[in-house]
Amino acid sequence: MEFYRRKLPHWQISGAEYFVTIRLAGTLPGQVIQELKELRKKVVKIDAEKIPVSNQDKLKRNIESKFFKKYEELLDQATTGPTWLRENGVAEIVKEALHFRDNEVYELYAYCIMSNHVHIVFRHLDNESISGKNNNHKELLPVTQLLKNLKSFTGLEANRRLNRTGSFWQEESYDRLIRNEKELENVILYTINNPVKANLVSNWKEWPHTFCKT
Repeated sequence: MEFYRRKLPHWQISGAEYFVTIRLAGTLPGQVIQELKELRKKVVKIDAEKIPVSNQDKLKRNIESKFFKKYEELLDQATTGPTWLRENGVAEIVKEALHFRDNEVYELYAYCIMSNHVHIVFRHLDNESISGKNNNHKELLPVTQLLKNLKSFTGLEANRRLNRTGSFWQEESYDRLIRNEKELENVILYTINNPVKANLVSNWKEWPHTFCKT
């Protein structure tokens, strides 16, 4: 298992399943980002010696849940920052890129493209899956690298369409390792129902930029 840390902690396991959120650059104000950072710090400050191991995971996941809930509420409101993904052509660039990578670097389960962020659920392909599919060995990309490649390509193409320059995506992504089948089901349902929760449609199938593998 590879551990990676920048502003947010990332646990990366080849062949594992992930729930990822990427957002447009500048979608959250600095004060809000600082508040979210303080909430995240509580996970790091949990004292392993004072809190039983059996309770540590539960406490960490409760804090993580509060963090993500706040994070999502702010993104869904879309009251600050750009909303370039509202443009159908820009959303299509992201959609095509997500499908292009399906069965190449991940197995795509679901996604939802909102006005300022994207949710993605996938299984990260391991070396055995990649080699077996293509009959040759391809380099396995860590989750952070495949997301970087996805954002780099789509950001460049979207900027061309929008006739703009500068950062398109926020550099940092939110990625969560999915631990079991129940959690996988929950994050897929959460992903496809994001537009319903935001009162944009009454049924997830009505949203033009939502996908769920059948």
